[in-house]
Amino acid sequence: MSPLTRWREMPWPQWRRQAAAVVRLELRKCFLGKRLIAVYFLALAPLLLMGAAVVIKMMLGRPTDLVRSTRVMAGFFQVYMLRLGIFFGCAAIFTNTIRGEVLEKTLHYYFLTPIRREVLMVGKFIAGLYASLVFFGLSTAGCFLLVHLAVPGTQLAQYFRGGAGPAQLGAYLAVTALACLGYGAAFTLFGALFRNPVVPALLLMGWENINFLLPPLLQKISVIHYLQSLCPVAVDKGPLAVLVEPTPPALAVAGLLALAVAALGRAAGRLRRMEIAYATD
Repeated sequence: MSPLTRWREMPWPQWRRQAAAVVRLELRKCFLGKRLIAVYFLALAPLLLMGAAVVIKMMLGRPTDLVRSTRVMAGFFQVYMLRLGIFFGCAAIFTNTIRGEVLEKTLHYYFLTPIRREVLMVGKFIAGLYASLVFFGLSTAGCFLLVHLAVPGTQLAQYFRGGAGPAQLGAYLAVTALACLGYGAAFTLFGALFRNPVVPALLLMGWENINFLLPPLLQKISVIHYLQSLCPVAVDKGPLAVLVEPTPPALAVAGLLALAVAALGRAAGRLRRMEIAYATD
């Protein structure tokens, strides 16, 4: 019997209650613990650096025009947030959903409870997704606001009241959420399939970072291509980049959702067949 069939046969209220209970338990692990120090650093470091740069500019009396601040935010978001901050933050959060429990020898406690393992996987993923959205959603919004503080007041007021400011901020937050969804699903799968998820994570990082050099067809076999297609401001990828048309927003969102569903389905299937053998790990 497939996992999808089992989910359909389970009463919805029971599925919901069990998943909610797992989410509540997992949220503590997603916000506390030594393993998450790197996540806090990845989320807070850009705020500190961006804030320091803005303060220095304001103290020196060097305001920034709106066009330049918009380009700075676009470059920062696509270079740091997508390729480094969110990527490694999701790696730290989601690979620990299963692999961290095995290393700490605590996964068997869940297996002893009367809960379907598919529901356990969904609950763990939702908790990790919530935590990543809090970390990097706040970081993205904070950087967006900070980068525009050095813009003269008149331009800034027009940008946020009647201009493109709110729409661009919403677009960045939406892309951040989809990045957490896509990378989170991929790292959840790595944590369920591999004893050492670092190796596939490094391979994925390499693939995502050389994406702009690949032929158009191969560029579309990545998460970063669809995320960049949704970004509100395009950035120059350099003279060596292979140009490819952005994927339409509807197809980009659908592709990322399909990736997340497929990865979670595979991870849930692996978790259902998993047997605890701490001595071999």
